[in-house]
Amino acid sequence: MSKTKEELGELLDKCVTFHGHLCMGQVLGVRLAVKGLSLAAPSTYKDLIVVVENDRCIADAIQTVTGTRLGRRSFKLKDYGRMAATFMNVTTNHSWRLNVAMDRTINGEDEDAVRQALYIPDEEMLAWREVKVNLRPEEMPGKPKRVVTCVECGEKVFDGKDTIGEKGPVCMACSSGSYYTAH
Repeated sequence: MSKTKEELGELLDKCVTFHGHLCMGQVLGVRLAVKGLSLAAPSTYKDLIVVVENDRCIADAIQTVTGTRLGRRSFKLKDYGRMAATFMNVTTNHSWRLNVAMDRTINGEDEDAVRQALYIPDEEMLAWREVKVNLRPEEMPGKPKRVVTCVECGEKVFDGKDTIGEKGPVCMACSSGSYYTAH
């Protein structure tokens, strides 16, 4: 599923519109997504789950190119701070992890240089290998498999994201601490 220069440019422009600006992260995200789609070969968008390993610009580009979405549970974030993503075909059960392996430096301030990086050959920009992804049934797209109420805060907790305390299910915020504090 090789893309022409024109097709790559159109994908990049679409990503820039969604993301808000041109940057190397958009170029790298486009390239990861195009190669990942080629390797995973989903028949429809419902066949694809993508796990992105950082919360930076590549995430927006990968979502835009692949059509995966956080709200559809087809886009997962495992924030390891790495320029990498795994493309899982849930129908064939084949998964490919790709990472940026480019050793050349691109001047991110030079828009022409950034755009030209879009055309660096895959073998010079990326590395990839087949992997096995272990997702629990609760992590798959579709309706919630399990909904419980936290015995401490009373809020509903979806898809096994709770622990079992002495008195019953406890949400992650109550069991491990949350990112916010109440006033």
